[in-house]
Amino acid sequence: MKLNNPFEDLAALRKRMGVAENKLQYDISVDPFAAIKINLEREGIEVSREDIVKVGPFLTYKGDVLAILYIYDSFYGYEDLITESVDKNAPKFHFTWCKTLDRMEAKGRFQRYILSRRKQNKFKVQAKEREPLKVQRYGKIHVMQNVTLYSCKNCLDELSYKGYSTREWSPDQKRNAVRDFNIQAFINENEGTVDTMRFYATQYSDNTVPLMDYTNDFPEISRRLREQANWKCSNTKCRVDMTQRKEGLHVHHLNGVKNDNKLENLAVLCALCHKNIDEFHHRMFVSKPVEEFILRNRPNR
Repeated sequence: MKLNNPFEDLAALRKRMGVAENKLQYDISVDPFAAIKINLEREGIEVSREDIVKVGPFLTYKGDVLAILYIYDSFYGYEDLITESVDKNAPKFHFTWCKTLDRMEAKGRFQRYILSRRKQNKFKVQAKEREPLKVQRYGKIHVMQNVTLYSCKNCLDELSYKGYSTREWSPDQKRNAVRDFNIQAFINENEGTVDTMRFYATQYSDNTVPLMDYTNDFPEISRRLREQANWKCSNTKCRVDMTQRKEGLHVHHLNGVKNDNKLENLAVLCALCHKNIDEFHHRMFVSKPVEEFILRNRPNR
């Protein structure tokens, strides 16, 4: 028995009613990770060690979505957590795999980690009170909302983020870098880099994989080059300004060797110029909002 096509039935009904033809397109590329990103931005996702996958130096949820990591189940009380001091007793959040996470893994303490993409460094944290008066007031264990947490210094040092150096910077410089770290800016700056790394990791078999190990300092090299380019595509036929969509500006290795970070081997390209640089890159995913932004804002369109 032949089944009716529901879209054909709908089109016939619209025609009988005199309704204009539906011009909706059904081939629009949709970000396959949009729902995950929404969950990460709202409450975060409680994860096991297996869910935390490194893509280059970045922390991701199952290798798919860039995120930061923090401990929900803290050992600190209300008075520790409520203060806004950079030096307070509180969990730190992580944005790369650093020696702190190495130590935590060695101790088997990954039970209550949360992956998040919150736009501010305000988190839901479980507090633990020890003093009798505090226990009487808040309860022995209680949940606190919108707790200010700060970035891990070891993560900053691991990526040399914005020049951070444990050895060379003064205590005040390091304290200011921790205080000023902006989660949303970090995600905007590095999402495209993660997408590119993930693309290369999934396109090759073991037998065809080229030299493509990204160095740990590549994200900072990439960020610095894009910043020096004023967040504009270097393709003279494009020159789109990606300041408002930093995740859509990439750094391309011209010779295909991903650990060759010589300046002459690197080109700052918008996501569409990167995607169209050769036949292989045509399979690179570019989200619809980024694509539309580039097409709408190219000065030479």
